[in-house]
Amino acid sequence: MKRWHRVLAAAIALVAINATTRIVVKANLAAGLYPAQAAIDIPITTTLYASLAAALCLLLLAFLSRSALRPAIVVPALVVLYVLVAYFAVAGVYYWTDIAHYSIAAAYGPLVLVLIGFAWDDIRVMRPRMASEPQVAAAAPPVLRPRAWYLVGALLFVYALPYIHNLGCMELPFTSGFGLALAYLGLPALVIAIFGGRWIGARIAFMSARTSALVAGAALFAWIVVLGQAYVAFANALMEPQQAVRFEGVIVDKLQSVLRGSILRIQVASAAHEVISMQVNEYDYGRLKVGEHVTQPIMLGALQIPYIAHCRWLPSARANVIAK
Repeated sequence: MKRWHRVLAAAIALVAINATTRIVVKANLAAGLYPAQAAIDIPITTTLYASLAAALCLLLLAFLSRSALRPAIVVPALVVLYVLVAYFAVAGVYYWTDIAHYSIAAAYGPLVLVLIGFAWDDIRVMRPRMASEPQVAAAAPPVLRPRAWYLVGALLFVYALPYIHNLGCMELPFTSGFGLALAYLGLPALVIAIFGGRWIGARIAFMSARTSALVAGAALFAWIVVLGQAYVAFANALMEPQQAVRFEGVIVDKLQSVLRGSILRIQVASAAHEVISMQVNEYDYGRLKVGEHVTQPIMLGALQIPYIAHCRWLPSARANVIAK
């Protein structure tokens, strides 16, 4: 796949996402699915800015695998770039998966196909380069007993438990917290990825030690940073000071996602054109109407991340949405 083919495919996928978002949102507004005062420029602009960031990653992906850099540098960079763009694509599908916006969710499909094509081409290009690198003849890889593998898997699973717990226990309506997770955990995750990747890679027999170390290190880095978001959310909710604030706005949309386990949500826009998406129960979902004014209590945590607590053991239990 030529470089200009990659650039063209990425550009078409991103233009399709933004064009579909603009067309569908404006069509829904014209059809009366949103109130007249709905701030439709917010999702359109947010999608545009996120697409620009994804475009930079895709541009690097278009040229990186064929650069003169060593595979030891290129492979981890490729993994990070693929994770970022894949997160943008999956998050877009997740966010727009509801009855009124299925076409927007489907517009992210070409981007997923582009990523798959990029990955297939990068693997095809990088495998000969990695195999041709001079390697020092080494003895047979040390044998790791099954108990040790079970221990490694158990540690990774235990590390992921807070993230699994927070899926139903805490909402971050304004920010996901992944940026802070990268800032706080990026350096220790990199250290663990380097040494842990080398340790695990030396004990994988079906791949070369260098390739195994790169793959294992990249996987460890992504695992620690992505799932580390839960620890940032916990620190934000448990540390002092905690400040109770109230978010007031107008309901601009009601979402019901079958693919996400029939989760019921409402989108509320404030007078400052800030939009948050909040999960509600069946009773509130049925009684609240689009265009109705609501007030939602929100906690501002120690790290200045607004959150809504669902679990009773947290300092601030989630309050029900009260319609005015």
